[in-house]
Amino acid sequence: MATSYSRNEPKPQQQRPPEPIPDCEEKDNATQKSINVIKKGYCDKLFTAKHNVRKLEIVYEGKERIYKKRERRYLHIQDNYQRYVNTEISIGSQLMEANKRVTTNVTSYKTWDDNLAAALKNIFTAIKDVKSKLNDLRDAAIKLDNSRYDSCSVSQWSILTGKNPDNCKDDQKPPPHKPEGCKDIEEIIDLLICMPKALAFDIDSIFKKSSDIIGIEKFCNVVSLVSLQGELSTKAKDFDDFLQATIKLRKTDLDNSQKDLVQSLQDRTDAVIDIYNQRCDYDGAYKTVDEICCPKCNCVDDGCGNCEPRLERCECEICEICEEVRDAFINIPDDGGQPQPAPAPAT
Repeated sequence: MATSYSRNEPKPQQQRPPEPIPDCEEKDNATQKSINVIKKGYCDKLFTAKHNVRKLEIVYEGKERIYKKRERRYLHIQDNYQRYVNTEISIGSQLMEANKRVTTNVTSYKTWDDNLAAALKNIFTAIKDVKSKLNDLRDAAIKLDNSRYDSCSVSQWSILTGKNPDNCKDDQKPPPHKPEGCKDIEEIIDLLICMPKALAFDIDSIFKKSSDIIGIEKFCNVVSLVSLQGELSTKAKDFDDFLQATIKLRKTDLDNSQKDLVQSLQDRTDAVIDIYNQRCDYDGAYKTVDEICCPKCNCVDDGCGNCEPRLERCECEICEICEEVRDAFINIPDDGGQPQPAPAPAT
């Protein structure tokens, strides 16, 4: 903004000292005395304008230094402000959005963990119940096995298997035929006796490992994610709030610095224009003094008599100047691109 303007704006050049006004031969008459009075006034004005030009040049140098200082400060604040804005866009906003998603995920993980813990507890309870019943089944299998050698159960075994047990008396005869549903009774009885023992070992292993799985679930400690996520959420919000507050503060500093920069630029521009105006006054006073000291008017006809007009050539030269000015205005186009009409001659 201001930097490009300051680079392109023309700076006031140092004034070249004018050539000294040559001394002229002055006549000792009333006209010359009147001219000398006027000349003295313009000479004083010339010296005053010269000092004013130098004073305004010093003022401009000070305004220029102030402007450069404020320009550097503005650019520094602008760079710092933009850094925080970029950080908020690239990190702060993403951090806050990611924190929302993490919060949702942690809530889901906590729910799933609670459901898993409840399910594992129910499974453990069911396994415990099965273990208790399998113990009863194992005890029943042991009793069944013991009944083979119990004399009180010889008749039942003989009927089921069609054989006499080893401890039976010889006078006890087995039935001639096995019942229709007892063809594979011996294998079935052996399974009923041995399987409960194996199942008891299996259910004991399942019981122990289900307890271990519950321990693993507790050891994973998914609940700790809730506190960690809460801490992350707090720190993320603090970080984003810090960025937002700093951006707001830097924006205020940037606006104030921009106002100061614009004001110093206006002051510098005024100083430049004041120098140009004062130099115009100085050049005008210098030219006036030069003309008063050594008039270069050659249009007066000194050879005419006292009773003849002597300023006809001066009148013609003034008319030529009017023609030049009129031609200059005619050649200047107006806003529509058309040459402006020449001003009406004075009557």
